[in-house]
Amino acid sequence: MKKQKVEKEIVYEGLGFPIILRNVPMIELHGVWTIDIDLNILQKVVLLALAHHPSDMTGNQIRFIRHWLALTQTEFGKLFGVTHPAIVKWEKAGNKGSKISLTTQRDLRLWLLDQLLTKDDDFRKAFKIIHKNDYSHPIEPLEFDVPIDLVAV
Repeated sequence: MKKQKVEKEIVYEGLGFPIILRNVPMIELHGVWTIDIDLNILQKVVLLALAHHPSDMTGNQIRFIRHWLALTQTEFGKLFGVTHPAIVKWEKAGNKGSKISLTTQRDLRLWLLDQLLTKDDDFRKAFKIIHKNDYSHPIEPLEFDVPIDLVAV
């Protein structure tokens, strides 16, 4: 019989940057406790949250987006009219703000939403939110209540 439990809160760094997960189902496998959630769904939830998050994206968050899209730094840069060295600079910021220009930041978020959202209404709502934001809030980890947020996508 597998042992299971629910962890009240954990900091998960499996995507390359810290996110806070609450009410996390855990399962014991080979004597090690691990999260028991669909990581594909978690990635999509995180991508949507990054598109709406009111602070500058960190270098690790940009790397996560680029890897999820399976793009090289050069290919990723061409999407937004920036050079390979610019992408390298952004990603080197690690868990600090990448200092992307406001216009490029908005373009990146809208492009990401375009990849994720299938309904036009959802995209229009997201577009309005993104253009109201200046992404100057302090950088804080994303937070998710697992049973609610991961089932919602």
